[in-house]
Parts: sequence; C-alpha cells; structure tokens
Amino acid sequence: MSPAKLSVVVAVYNEEEVLEELHRRLTLALNAIGRSFEIILVDDGSRDKSLDIMLRLQTRDAEHVRVLSFTRNFGHHIALTAGLDQANGNVVVMMDADLQDQPEEIHKLLDKIDEGYDVVWGERTERQFRWYKNLTSKLFLWVMNSVARSQVKLNSSIFRAMRKPVAEDLRQMREKARYLPGLISWLGYRETSVPVEHGKRFAGQTKYSFWRLMKLALATATSFSAAPLQLATVSGMTTGALAALFLVYIVIRKLVGGYSVPGYASVMFAILFFGALQLIVIGLMGEYISRIYGEAQGRPLYLLRDLDGKAGQRIRTLPAPVSRILSSISKAEEGNLLDAIAHDNHLPFANVFSGASKELLAQYHLEQWSKQDPHIFLDQNCDQVNAVCLLQHLPWDTKLLGLQTARIVYANAFDGGISDRRIESLRGVLRAAREYAERDGIQLVDARVSNQDLFLMRAFEAEKFHSVDMLVTLGANRQKIDRILTNPTYTRSNEHYDFGNSLCVRPMTSEDETILADLSYSAFGEHAMIQDRFFLEPSIPHERAQMLFREWFQNLARGHYEGKAHVLVAELGNNIAGYIAFEPMLPIDGKTFWKDSLNAVAPEARGRGAYRALVTSMLDYIREIGADGVITKTQSSTYRVINTWLHLGGEMYESFATLHWVDSEMKS
Repeated sequence: MSPAKLSVVVAVYNEEEVLEELHRRLTLALNAIGRSFEIILVDDGSRDKSLDIMLRLQTRDAEHVRVLSFTRNFGHHIALTAGLDQANGNVVVMMDADLQDQPEEIHKLLDKIDEGYDVVWGERTERQFRWYKNLTSKLFLWVMNSVARSQVKLNSSIFRAMRKPVAEDLRQMREKARYLPGLISWLGYRETSVPVEHGKRFAGQTKYSFWRLMKLALATATSFSAAPLQLATVSGMTTGALAALFLVYIVIRKLVGGYSVPGYASVMFAILFFGALQLIVIGLMGEYISRIYGEAQGRPLYLLRDLDGKAGQRIRTLPAPVSRILSSISKAEEGNLLDAIAHDNHLPFANVFSGASKELLAQYHLEQWSKQDPHIFLDQNCDQVNAVCLLQHLPWDTKLLGLQTARIVYANAFDGGISDRRIESLRGVLRAAREYAERDGIQLVDARVSNQDLFLMRAFEAEKFHSVDMLVTLGANRQKIDRILTNPTYTRSNEHYDFGNSLCVRPMTSEDETILADLSYSAFGEHAMIQDRFFLEPSIPHERAQMLFREWFQNLARGHYEGKAHVLVAELGNNIAGYIAFEPMLPIDGKTFWKDSLNAVAPEARGRGAYRALVTSMLDYIREIGADGVITKTQSSTYRVINTWLHLGGEMYESFATLHWVDSEMKS
C-alpha cells in the first residue's frame, strides 16, 4: 500500500525572516519521511513581506506548496482552520511558522498515528519560551481546564497530527471563538501525546502577548462553557448570604447597645466590593451576549484574497466542463465522484437514515441518479473531483407545464469551507449546465439546495438562479411511530379507521378517483393555498400548474391499483374530505421508508382533524406492514402540516431551498 498523503498546515503572521528556513527544513524532513505531501501556508493578513515570500516559495515548489491569504488578520486559530478546510491529506499536521515546532519532529507524531491513534500532539520536553510566556501559557491552560472544563493537557501544543476523519469533523465546527486543541478534545477521538524537542524561535518576536493570551482565554472559556456565568451566580448568592448575616449581626449589636456608627473606610470598601462584583457579572453577561451576537450575524470565519495574476496562482484556471451523460464516465471517475459525494455533510436523507454510513448514502443516491442517466458536468483534477453538477431532463413536467423543463438533481463543490476557490468551482459547473440548457432549448431549470450550506445559494444566485420556496422534510422512524400510536385515537377494522364525530379513513376505491382528481385540481389552485413552486414561478401558467397536480394524483392512483402505492381517503359525514397518497422508497442499509407523495384536504374540512386523521392512519398502515418509517415533504409556509407532524411526535429532518433558472426570453 502506498503511503498516505500528508498535509502540513502552517499559520503565518509577519514571519518574513523565518519562511525560507521553514520551507527548507520542512522539505528535508518530509522527504525523509517518504510520504507524498503538501505544505499549506496560510497568511493571516501579514503586514510585512511574508505573502510575497510565500508566493515565491509556491512558484519555486509548485508541486508541494499552496498559499492562502486572508484579506485581513482574522487570528491564529482561524488561519489554521482555513488550512484544515483546504487540506487533502489522509493525515493533517498543524504547526506554527516560528520553527519552535520543529519539522524534524513530525515523524514522531506520524509514528504514533500509525499505531492507531486518531490525534497525536507534541508534548514539549523543555519549553523554550521566556519565563513570563511559560507562566501565561500555563495560566491559560489552567483557565481552560478549570473554568471551561476542558481536557487539554498543561503541556499541550498546537503542534499535532490528526487523521482525515478528525479534520473533516473539525471543519463542521464553525464557531467564531476558536481554540483548536479544545475543539479537537471535545470531538472525543482517541488521543495521545509524544515527547518532542521544543526549539528556540528562529527569528522575530512572539505574536502572543500577555493580553492577547488573556483575551483568548476569556473568549475560549465563554465559548466552551457556561461555568463563568454559574460562578457569577454563585458569587452573587454567596455575597448576598454574607450581607444578610452581616445585617443580622448589626441588628443584634444595636439591640444590645453595643453598636457604634461604622467608619468611612468600611462603607467605601463595601461599595467598591459590591460595585466591582456587579461590573464583573455584567461584563460576563456582555461577553456571552457578544458571542451570541457574533454567531447570529452568520459571517464567514474568514475571507480569502483572490491571488490570480500573482506568482503561483492559488485558483486554477480550468477549461469549462463539457456535457456527458452519467453512464459515460469511467469506473475511476465514478469512484472519485462517490468519494467526493460521501464528503457532503448535507446529502439528502442523511438525517433520515442516520445509521447509514456516508459512503452507503452516497452509493444510494448515485444509483438513483443513474437510473435517469442525467448530464454530468465535472470539475476534476487528476483523481480529485472539485465540483459536480447533474442535469436531468423532465419529460413529464415538460408535457404538463408546456415548458422545456430540467432539474439539477445534485450540485456541490468539495473543497471544504466557504472560499472563493470552492464557489468558483461550483459556479463553473453550474455555468456549464446553464449554457447547455440554453443551447438545448430548456426554458426552466429546477434545483433544490440545502439551506444549511449557504455558500451554495451564493453560487446559484451568481449564476442567475432565483429562490422560489423552502421545502422541509418531516417524518418518523419506527420507534417514533410506535410511540405516536401508543394511545390510539381511533378504532380500526381491517383498513378502515374510525376517529369518531363522523370522521373516518378508508382505502381509495375506483369510484373515488374522479372526485379526488378534482380535489387535487381545485385544492392546490386556491389562492389561499398557493405555496408551491409551480404556482410561485411566474413563468408557469396557473392553469397548467393545477393540471400537473391532477395528473400527479392520477399517476399515484394507478400505482394504488397496481400495488405500487397506497391511497387513503378521509370521509367527514359521508362526504370525501381529503386523501393521502404514499409509496415505498428504495431500501437503504436494510431499511425501507415510505414517502407521503401527495395529499390534499377539501376547503370545508380544514381545521376539523381530517389531515391529522389521514397521517395517523398512514402511520398505522406503515407499522402494520413492517416498514421502518415514513417521510413527507412540504413547504415551510404550510404551518398546519408541519404542526400536525410535530404535535403527533414526528421530527423535522432537513430543509431545502427551491431555486429556478428561467430562460431570458421567457422573462422578457
């Protein structure tokens, strides 16, 4: 087996005197280890010539050196995070640029990794800091472990190696106040240390002053734990109790005649003490509020400069991806694509099938997409897929809507983090898909994008897609279904469900089909109910959108007769009040879920429990046939549907934004 690729991430801030020597020693040490490697140098907004030197190193050693540059100084740990976001290695090493973390010691970390550990950090045998830096560093770690209840060792360092899964999980943690050793410890992977020699700083001065360390300690303590607030509460209660005892003491002395008026000094002491305590508590509260405010703003952790046009370009200029069909890609490309998709943390159904591995879920989706054999647009480099877009023609939608329609069934870029490089990769494949659609006469392209990865929205909007609606996935697994039906609100006879008050649910018969088709046409066409993308897209004629729902129901009705789907009908006082149509999904990881494909309730039956009865009956049916769960998709604005599921005991799994691209001639 060939040795694993190694990524070394180095944070750089005003280190112009060190960089040449750092590169020389790193290259020698990594060549001696014998693994293929990359060195990722992250410029944290340096104000000296560091960036120019880094770009020169990249030009000289383009095979190994990659350079990232922040638009300004974002901080040491955020710089390391940016490097982790870009790292491709199966093992990632973090270190500082000042050569106190010595490149020659990296092999010790890797030897321990090879023993089976997930994280290995360098334990400095003799710290080469000045006495006050040693003191402040140990004080910082004591605060971390005591106040923030962390498990970081007192001799711990940023100099550490970790396996790729650790780095991937770390990338998902995007809080602004970052202390990487603490975050890595929180992940809970198997961790150990190895003694390493701590070198003296090669040149320059340390960038961590006493006050900067204390600021980091305060930020870290308040982001890792509520202990400071709890300490403030305990302090307030303690001083309150002491004040009460002192009051009792004063009253007793007054009553026995031994009380004398206290002096000025004691009064001032009490005022200053309690005033300081109040300010500390207010300050702690302000610190927590500022953390909440910073997270709520939703700003990216960092912004990268566009280094195009400078020495050693960071962003590659790629030819536009060409259109192919998915079945035409090679086995090697298919394997690379599967590996890339498995790194998508927001794959559809990831929360539904939470027990399935990412690789199994990726295989499941690729098999589903392959059945339609969509067009594929790939941005790839050797054995690595940077971005992909799958575009599928929709003949049924085209026929009913009267528009040449297609769907982007999947699109993503896999460079990690939110960066210009990742966005440009995705924009490249989206642009290629859009240009293909224009040439092929496609007038409408539909796409669904996870709203948990907002960078995707940014790339789609840049390629002229607009938001139409928001779709949420709700459902219940078998355990939740059993819990929901523990105390049934109905009586069952075969497949008939009686909910009382003249409300019952039964299977559909052939006599119902015309009535239910008309209900589908009218219910979804009401202005009060227009919440679906087909109606909210101005380019789709209203009448055609209504016809689509009629045809959709009739397809499900045919599936009901053929045993491929199931339709339940609600009756209220012998009048049809609504229906729910559901069908099985393909199994994954040995589990079969059903999906609620379409449902509608007559206007006069709304608010009278018809939809709740339909959902409850469906859950009972699902349990009876031994399925593992059920899901439904609905617009975020259909609060009655969402409330029904959540009140019954179901859960919300995921949410997606629906985006459309419309041909410019249609817009005009």
